[in-house]
Amino acid sequence: MKKYLLFFVVLMCLASVIYAGGQEDAAAQEDVTLTLWHWKVAFDPGFKAVADAFEEKTGIRVVTEITTPDEAYKQKLVAAGIAGNLPDLYAYWADAGNGSFDGVAMEWAGTLDADPAWRDSFFPAAISAVTISDAKIESWLDDENSSKWLTTREAGQVYGIPIDVGAFYTIYGNAELMKNAGISTDNPPATMEVWIEDMKKIQSLTETPGFVFSGQAFSLYENWFANFVDYMKNGPEEYTRFMTRESKMSDPEHMHVAQFLEDLAVSGNILAGSATLGIDEADQAFVNGQASYLLGGTFTFASLQAMGMSIDQIVSFRIPAYEGSKVPDATVSPFPLVMLNVNTNGKSVDKAIEFVKFMTSDEGMTLYANNAFDIPAISIKDTSKLNSVIKSMLSSLSTDSNWWSENSAISSKVFSNAEWQVFHEGKQRIVLGESTAEEVAASFDKAAEIEKNK
Repeated sequence: MKKYLLFFVVLMCLASVIYAGGQEDAAAQEDVTLTLWHWKVAFDPGFKAVADAFEEKTGIRVVTEITTPDEAYKQKLVAAGIAGNLPDLYAYWADAGNGSFDGVAMEWAGTLDADPAWRDSFFPAAISAVTISDAKIESWLDDENSSKWLTTREAGQVYGIPIDVGAFYTIYGNAELMKNAGISTDNPPATMEVWIEDMKKIQSLTETPGFVFSGQAFSLYENWFANFVDYMKNGPEEYTRFMTRESKMSDPEHMHVAQFLEDLAVSGNILAGSATLGIDEADQAFVNGQASYLLGGTFTFASLQAMGMSIDQIVSFRIPAYEGSKVPDATVSPFPLVMLNVNTNGKSVDKAIEFVKFMTSDEGMTLYANNAFDIPAISIKDTSKLNSVIKSMLSSLSTDSNWWSENSAISSKVFSNAEWQVFHEGKQRIVLGESTAEEVAASFDKAAEIEKNK
């Protein structure tokens, strides 16, 4: 009897130990808190919606911490990287190898390959943009400032998971001003000429300038507007000739780049002060009703929401083409904007990985998109659960490859060719009424010719 009693006592003790251990494991799971750093104020509701659902499913909390503006955030990350105290998760500008801090960020290629359904759910452009290529490695090898770690990377490695995609070439309209002027808020203007007339109509009735953009930001007008308009107007061949200094801005085919600004400035349809407005300031001016239309990107919508505009106050459409354009219905392939990195030195790396995979699932991306008003990086299977704004944005994007997406080396010359800096300064003078389009085009052509003959 004593034997059986002793056996029973031992069994109960073992059971209590196992039960206590299970309780400790469950408690440990519930006590896990991950920290996520980012700089996108307008996107924080999206991160939090995903974090809430993740905690409900797993008991793991994810706390977001925002630092703005962009430069302050970048400095904070660099300092944390040097000090070795990066958070569990941190957002970074999507690009292959960026923000990896010489291997602090997790490498994802194996994880992606092990889960092909997850890997293939991303827009192709989103994954390719964050995947290290031979060309990227060559650029690091040619840069004396590159770290040894970067120069020893291998093609195919991935150090961040994209969470969104977007594109430029987007016009936002003030729905109330448009309706009051009898302009349709359901159908985009058929041509550039129609849109310009719409601006003039609103101005004549309300005295509200038609257009606002950040004239302070180098390349914003050039890269988000003029670049794409010229491609649509002239087609790939002539557009390439212009960007490679074979054609001139003063040529009739390309004069629109400067003339558009002069025509609006002379008619009072560019908001006074646009020449010196930053991006956030231009967005705020539009939100305040100081202009009827704003130049932005798909990602701008979230900022407008954060600044106080509601969905029914905003109309959006792709930049229209001039009448007679050779590629009037050009579509653009979305590119990734933000990626999420996992700190491999964090205390709960496996939980951080779990969060990233949940966030980039159909459920997580739907929650994020609907609350951040940001286009998800994966192709959502059930789009009926997406809000109308995201659906509209997705309709203007193409997942298929096209000439525009395949020839970014041509369009990116607005950053590398010196004549575009000359135009940037001339653009500001046009808006201020201090120069004409003809004068600015001549200065651009002169600078291009000098560079061409070097």
